[in-house]
Amino acid sequence: MRTVYSLALVAMVVATTGAAQKFMTAFGSFRNNGIIKDSLFPLKGDPKYPVLDVNSEDMVCRADMSYHPTPFQIYSDDTLFLQFDMDIAANVISEDKKGQNIWGPCIVYMAEATANMSNLKWFKIFEYAGDKNRWCSEAIPSEGAVLQIPMKKNLKTGYYVVRAEVIGLNMADDLHTPGTILGAQYYPSCGLIAFTNVHNRTKVPETTVSIPGVYKATDPSLLLKAGIFNTKAVSYTIPGPAEFDRPKIGHPNITLRPELLN
Repeated sequence: MRTVYSLALVAMVVATTGAAQKFMTAFGSFRNNGIIKDSLFPLKGDPKYPVLDVNSEDMVCRADMSYHPTPFQIYSDDTLFLQFDMDIAANVISEDKKGQNIWGPCIVYMAEATANMSNLKWFKIFEYAGDKNRWCSEAIPSEGAVLQIPMKKNLKTGYYVVRAEVIGLNMADDLHTPGTILGAQYYPSCGLIAFTNVHNRTKVPETTVSIPGVYKATDPSLLLKAGIFNTKAVSYTIPGPAEFDRPKIGHPNITLRPELLN
């Protein structure tokens, strides 16, 4: 087993009383034994979140994809740690005026990098909605947790974009309309890795999806007729494709590793 790497996902959260909710999420850095390596796509324009239109190009990464950072090296025997150094659950006040936090699943995609970072073909490598008591977005900041993702041991060597997102479902009992923050809310961001398969495996995903395009605003998982208060994470159907090369025995989802927050 090689050295375990960690991928920091840093967020700045601002709770406002105005008409717009400001919630910026971005990869902070890749970390290896305390050494920070920047391999991130910078946010473009005014870095406001959430993305509300599922057909917007901001759904890709909310980033300037013309800037190609130096990729971060990771191996097929490694575990990828996505550290959410933020306070989604504690500090974000949604615009439903009920003081609720962002509730929703965590999803991670990868896509083989292209020369101009366009027409990326995405496949899902991780998904987690939550347990019977809390959503993924609640568990991470409230306990200093990280997502623990074993890398795909069969995936071919190459350069990949890693895209992590949290989907906020607080107002997903209605459809988004221009000028509102109704509907599901999306918080994506991306980093770049150089993946090496030490076992010389060459498997590629048979099914890939386009982003935007992977979701429809009317998907049952994104338009909750019963509302968030009557929806439990443990029974929630996560949107998007099946996870690529998912282990038959499952895999860990959230692991408490407070040392990674130091």
